[in-house]
Amino acid sequence: MSDLLARLKMTFDGKKYATEERSTTIDIGGADNEPVLDEDGRVHTTEKLNPGMIKTTLLATEGFKLRPVQQMKNGTIIAQGNNGLNYIMRNAKCGTAREISGGKISATFYGNVEEM
Repeated sequence: MSDLLARLKMTFDGKKYATEERSTTIDIGGADNEPVLDEDGRVHTTEKLNPGMIKTTLLATEGFKLRPVQQMKNGTIIAQGNNGLNYIMRNAKCGTAREISGGKISATFYGNVEEM
């Protein structure tokens, strides 16, 4: 049985960030097709494009600074999983990362996600 993706090491601007175990959600983005019923009762679909997203809990380890995380625009995030799965997010922008609580920061990033 293979190991689950439980912890990521995220790298951006040359700095590595630790994440809380089992706290990361990676949405590679793409299209969702939603059903639509026309006047004649036929079902069609409309396509809705969604951006890639990484939602995680960063750990405020020694030397951690939140402002560079908040200011990320057009960055690159490399997410290395503890099970060999790796992802790269290009054109990354920080969506939210405001509050440090108990040494943890909830953060969301948007961009183009690729599986490596």
